[in-house]
Amino acid sequence: MSYMDMQDRFWEIMAKKLAGEASAKELEELEAILRRDPELHYPLQTISDLWFQQGPETEDINGPYERHLARMKNLGIGLPEVPPAAPGTEGLESELPTGHKPFRVVKMISWSAAAMLLLIAGWYLFIKESHPPSSVKAPLLANNNEVSTKNGSKTNIMLPDGTQVWLNAGSKLTYGKDFGTELREVTLSGEAFFDVVKDTAHPFVIHARNIDIRVLGTAFNVKSYPEDKTTETSLIRGRVEINIHNRPAEKIILQPNEKLIVAAEPDSIKSSPKPALVSATPPPRVVLSDVQYDEQESVIVETSWMDNKLIFRDESFADLAVRLERWYGVEFVFTDPKLAALRFTGTFKGESLQVALRALKITGNFDYRIEQNTVIISPEKNR
Repeated sequence: MSYMDMQDRFWEIMAKKLAGEASAKELEELEAILRRDPELHYPLQTISDLWFQQGPETEDINGPYERHLARMKNLGIGLPEVPPAAPGTEGLESELPTGHKPFRVVKMISWSAAAMLLLIAGWYLFIKESHPPSSVKAPLLANNNEVSTKNGSKTNIMLPDGTQVWLNAGSKLTYGKDFGTELREVTLSGEAFFDVVKDTAHPFVIHARNIDIRVLGTAFNVKSYPEDKTTETSLIRGRVEINIHNRPAEKIILQPNEKLIVAAEPDSIKSSPKPALVSATPPPRVVLSDVQYDEQESVIVETSWMDNKLIFRDESFADLAVRLERWYGVEFVFTDPKLAALRFTGTFKGESLQVALRALKITGNFDYRIEQNTVIISPEKNR
């Protein structure tokens, strides 16, 4: 199948998926196409988010159809003409059981779903062709696939070998077009959970900021954000071998439920335009410890983000703010550096940003205001 044929097939299956008509075989085909061209993850996620916006739970069965007609009207898409009913079948629609849409309505939803997808597909391809990568990045993009998430979002992908990868917010995974031919190598910036398919002939290698992780088949979490002071590897199942860049003679083997924390070199930490909020003692260079199990939440803390839980235990407001920025896709600004030293313990389970801030304010004695995507933290008034 040529590249253009593959893209055409992608949009065709997506239209069926949104209309609820895709077969299991077609969904498997869609997954295979995404593995071949990971760049399609972005338009897929964007279109799905737009399509599945939920209305009130009390909405009647015609609600989704009416919303769809409104979408079509806003996009300037006309309704497909419905052929006249065959003689002797004029009353069939009124005889359908309650709660079932007429066949013609279902078909209109499918046709208009395809029409909307084609429109968005054309827009996506136009933008892609109109804004080619710069000459500096062209060689990299020509030889690598890249999947990334923005702050406030997560995603799950399957690599060509069947390995499952869950990407946390603000993360990027890069791997070569020839992935799996000799080595299975990926580069990670951010945080991800890997469930690696075992293949003794092709070891799986992860290149992070200051470490390389080599595995055969296992499940583990890697946290390596450019702005963080440490890189963490938490092993859940199997065994991994870790090489630290500035200590090439050493190899550290992790056993299940162990975690390795490696301090980043000062020049490898991404600089921030914000001034330092809290002076802190540099962390130890290398620390081997156990993963943390939170009995209250019944989860492993290091992988709780996969369950949409943000767990923090005696954490400074400065450090927590960095995590909240990724979690909610916002930016925090402290008007008083002393507020950054406040410490908090708690768990957020899908709460909105406003609810989370109100909960912190109960014990934190601070005021806040939200201006677009910026959260401004200031001293509490009338103290």
